[in-house]
Amino acid sequence: MSDAICRQLLPYLPPNVGQAVMSLPEAGQGRLEELRFRRGCELTAVIGGVEQPLSLERPLLCSDQTLQFLLNAASGYSAYAAGEALRQGFLPLRGGHRLGFCGTAVLEQGEILALHELSSANLRVARACHGCADEALRLLGDTPGSVLIAGPPGSGKTTLLRELVRLLSDRLGRRVGVVDSRGELAACLNGEPQFAVGRRTDVISMVPKAQGLELLLRVMSPEWIAVDEITAGEDVRALNRAGYCGVRLLATVHAFGPADLKRRPLYKKLLDEGMFDTVLSLDRQRQIKLERMEKLC
Repeated sequence: MSDAICRQLLPYLPPNVGQAVMSLPEAGQGRLEELRFRRGCELTAVIGGVEQPLSLERPLLCSDQTLQFLLNAASGYSAYAAGEALRQGFLPLRGGHRLGFCGTAVLEQGEILALHELSSANLRVARACHGCADEALRLLGDTPGSVLIAGPPGSGKTTLLRELVRLLSDRLGRRVGVVDSRGELAACLNGEPQFAVGRRTDVISMVPKAQGLELLLRVMSPEWIAVDEITAGEDVRALNRAGYCGVRLLATVHAFGPADLKRRPLYKKLLDEGMFDTVLSLDRQRQIKLERMEKLC
């Protein structure tokens, strides 16, 4: 399986980089999380949460040509797709993987119009992990209320969220709406999810979370709505409206546990307004801890 996932990356990588990825030990391939490209620097891989040189035999350096190859391959050599990617900062790839870019931003009325002079890229490797949410669902019970998943970057929040969506849909028989703003949760290709998200799940992709929430409420009558990475006040307001409509919520936030949630004004609002019944906290070792909301407020 690890070999198959790495082979999905090859069409988007320069040949020498692809060869280095396939030369990783099987255990390294199975734990590969990111490939990091920084102009003028050695290419690195994040394996099991640790960033290390991609090639141990000889350094592979990232050049302007390397970054341009990544952009061209990921966009299918489409100038429009490349421009849109640089405006958003990322491109979704086949298999649910994602390629993000940094560079010099061109702004117009405070909005990013484009990126030029690319300086770095990050290829995030997506993996399904069936079974990773079984313990979380056992802790939540068969009739869970709204759930907030909190954890630091790289702790597996999106993977856990995806698997909980699948279990709610297939095991508990709930109608679930997914707002897949970055194309990572379901990774739809030509309208079909590349990840298993359940037979009773409806997905809207590549749309701002607040707009996606409103659309799902209007047209799909979900029992649950799942969103990844709450980062803005409008996201919180949209979740609040959905909660008042009787929909249960499943969402993720970047936070180092409940105490960190209460320190941040945006996330404290989620707690104070009682939108969630339970917080599932993840640490960097991907251990899950459940906290009932009444104990946090």
